[in-house]
Amino acid sequence: MRNTRWIYRDNKKNYNTKKYSRDMLSILESRGLTTEEEIEKFIQCSLSDLRDPFLLKDMEKAVNFILEKRDKKETIWIYGDYDVDGITSTSLLYLAFKEIGINAEYYIPLRDEGYGLNKHAIKEIKDNGGNLIITVDCGISSLEEVNYANELKMDMIITDHHEINNELPNAFCVINCKREDNLYDFRSLAGVGTAFMLVLALFKKLNIEESAYKYLDIAAIGTVADIVPLVEDNRIIVKRGLEQLRKTKWNGLNTLLRKIFPDFREREYDTYDVGFIIAPIFNAAGRLEDAKMGVELFTSSDNKICDELSYTLTEKNSERKNIQSDIYDIVVDEIEEKKLFEKNIIVVAHEKFHHGVIGIVASKIVDRYYKPTVIMEIKKNEGIATASCRSIEGFNIIEAINSMKELFVKYGGHAGAAGFSIPIENIEIFAERMDKFIEENMNKSYFLKPVKIDKEIQLHKISYDFLEEISKLKPFGFGNQTPLFAMKNCTYSNLRKIGKDQSHLMMNVIKNGVEIKNCVWFGAEDMFNDIEKNPVLDIAFKLKMETFKNRYQYKMYIEDVKKPDEEKNFDNGFLEEAEIYDTKFPIETVFYTRRKISENLKLMYSEEMVFVTDRKITVGELDNSVSYLLTALHEKYNKNFSVKISKIVLTEENYNVHILIEQDFSFECFKIKPNEIFSEIKNHLIGKLPYNSFQKEVLAEIFRNKNSVTAVYNENRGIGIISKTVSLYFKNMGKKVLFIGKNIPDEIKYYGDISEKYIENYDFYIFYNENLLNYPKNSLVFIKDEPKNTERKIVRDNYIIPENIIITNEEELSDKEYIWSKKLPLRKRYEILKNIKSFEKIYAADDIKEIL
Repeated sequence: MRNTRWIYRDNKKNYNTKKYSRDMLSILESRGLTTEEEIEKFIQCSLSDLRDPFLLKDMEKAVNFILEKRDKKETIWIYGDYDVDGITSTSLLYLAFKEIGINAEYYIPLRDEGYGLNKHAIKEIKDNGGNLIITVDCGISSLEEVNYANELKMDMIITDHHEINNELPNAFCVINCKREDNLYDFRSLAGVGTAFMLVLALFKKLNIEESAYKYLDIAAIGTVADIVPLVEDNRIIVKRGLEQLRKTKWNGLNTLLRKIFPDFREREYDTYDVGFIIAPIFNAAGRLEDAKMGVELFTSSDNKICDELSYTLTEKNSERKNIQSDIYDIVVDEIEEKKLFEKNIIVVAHEKFHHGVIGIVASKIVDRYYKPTVIMEIKKNEGIATASCRSIEGFNIIEAINSMKELFVKYGGHAGAAGFSIPIENIEIFAERMDKFIEENMNKSYFLKPVKIDKEIQLHKISYDFLEEISKLKPFGFGNQTPLFAMKNCTYSNLRKIGKDQSHLMMNVIKNGVEIKNCVWFGAEDMFNDIEKNPVLDIAFKLKMETFKNRYQYKMYIEDVKKPDEEKNFDNGFLEEAEIYDTKFPIETVFYTRRKISENLKLMYSEEMVFVTDRKITVGELDNSVSYLLTALHEKYNKNFSVKISKIVLTEENYNVHILIEQDFSFECFKIKPNEIFSEIKNHLIGKLPYNSFQKEVLAEIFRNKNSVTAVYNENRGIGIISKTVSLYFKNMGKKVLFIGKNIPDEIKYYGDISEKYIENYDFYIFYNENLLNYPKNSLVFIKDEPKNTERKIVRDNYIIPENIIITNEEELSDKEYIWSKKLPLRKRYEILKNIKSFEKIYAADDIKEIL
């Protein structure tokens, strides 16, 4: 198995909300969202929640100066960078400037010129008549270059988002979300996010704010590509920008999307589309040739030019992929041949490597071996090698490089990624010193890749309803990762290698007899033999809903597998049972039919499947996971369900029928004798379980002795069952029941009417915690305090917890042999109750008091 350690997020808060499932709330908590206001703001992503761009220091000054230059008809030069963030920043600013009548030009350096401002470029802009440069995605560390521009009598506005490691450059304005003197309190904008904020400020100043939002699709591409946290302002930019891609106003982007996505108009674009398909195409130009092609594509309105550029860029990306693949293969071969994976750091250097892709290769090597990795391109003619470094969690690679700075010509970077130039003769020395540095300074546990799991889930969660719910968390990305789940003790079938180069795995995962087909593990061909040796696995995976032939498919994308923990192999099944019991209804699902159907749909249970019937004719079936859930609830907990059509979508293949499944609390009884009616009611509510002593006494006083009862109760003594029994009996007799009180449980609405105050003309009344002097005669009262009215029949609850019962938290029950909880199936509860005196110890949730 791979060197990984699974870390389960510790999310145990209890929320009082009916809107989301417990699993959804747990995932939200892992993202730091713990209040209803935070959750709704996160999910809604309203444009009105974007921070005011004028809270950025120097923004007002910059906007006024830019508009002054516009009025003077002066040309403004935009200076960008050759990555996707720089390309989109340049394009966005250029298009916006053109829209509001600013003469604009742009300059993007070639990769060989290096990152950021350079004096040669500044002089070239000056020679072309430029007197104002606005940087995007660069400039914050270019102190010397800005001073040079000042010497040439040029004005400079810096817009950047990178760390401020020195004093600010001496520019006319410096706009950076990381300035300490900002009133703007979000520090994680991308370069394109900063450029968008400048445009938004300009358009606000001109009272055309709404026009700024059409640039969000460009801003979203750069933000995703730059891997900044997709939270707060970034989340709003990306979510709204992705929605806008389908109707983008930019001809070049539209042309590219047509070329790469057959369903470009209907597609629901996500961060995967941007990060792994769209952005690499723009990046390829900067890696292999000239990033200006990317800006030209974004900004051109000429159909022919856009078509040619789209073709060229996609070809360049294909070329990049081939180069990258060849380098990756060479690196893996060398690692395996020399057993470099046994070292503390992987260092590979070759003349054949292309500096434009070695960073991507380094990242892929880290994914495979989870060791800090350095890939170098040797430039023999220059006597140096250029390197891209990628690290692992817990190891600051730039700190290590700092400890041996004398080895390098130049270097830079941060904890997770860095780059340097080094004399060829120092390569071996570097590799040895880095290996020693890690040996002496890094805990070896860091070589175990952390797999951070949001939640262990059960089979029934792989469903339309749950996937629709977690889709509200989109867009996923850095800072808001796609939820990672675990499912334990799975078997599998049909394990095979797939892909053009057989580098991926696919298998069918089996849990509780249900098969989830075609589960994919990308880049895991090295795990084939390990999996074959282990018939039972714990699986970490992500979920995604896809469509094939107009039908929804629920896909598992595997992230890791491991052998079940032998030290914790005791499993009493309680966790799965509790999750099934806690299912929040209604749930939504979809079935497929070729028949026209009515509203009169019902469910029919078979051994493994649940079928949908219309007037006793089978018209469809529910998917495996929903069938498993409903069958379990029906058989284990005596629950029934009703079906309501949400919408019907006609496709080329079928009617896709979206339905809401709700728990059905209806009760029908055709018995006449009271004792037979009560027997039917009890079986409907609690199956074979008996009423407890308190319940029996209250019911006997009402029905046998015909008394109006005040019941003084303790918590968890089953007053809900008493209420439902009384209500169902009277309703079966054609009488009306009113429940009176505050905070009455929701499900009581299925058993009678609810009111906070007394209403006349009901046949029977049930009061909850209303301690009054006077009640109607035909009533049952539940209170906890000493009753004010002492003329009614008073039933006081007296019970003793047996010494062999240990009351504990529900969370503690899953590793105990003998347990009690209302979340156990009815049959299990009945068997435990019959033998409860024989147990030396039984661990129970507080709800065991309902049966005593």
